[in-house]
Amino acid sequence: MPQIALDTEAGQLSAELARRGVAPTTRVHVVVDLPEAAEPPMAALAQAGRAFDWLAEEPDLYSDADLLPKL
Repeated sequence: MPQIALDTEAGQLSAELARRGVAPTTRVHVVVDLPEAAEPPMAALAQAGRAFDWLAEEPDLYSDADLLPKL
C-alpha cells in the first residue's frame, strides 16, 4: 500500500491530495497529530464521542439538599 506523509492544515487536505494526483474517489486512511496547544479539552472530547449521552436519561441521585451544612 503506497503511503504519503503530509504536513498541512485540515482545511487544505483535499487540495493537497489533489495536487499530489490522488483521485477524489480514493479511500484514504488519515492519522491526525494535534499540536499540544490545539488539544481539545477532555469535556469536548467526551461530548463529541457521545459515550456519556445515556446519562441524560438517568435520574439524578443527589441534589443540593443532600449537601452538609457549613459548621
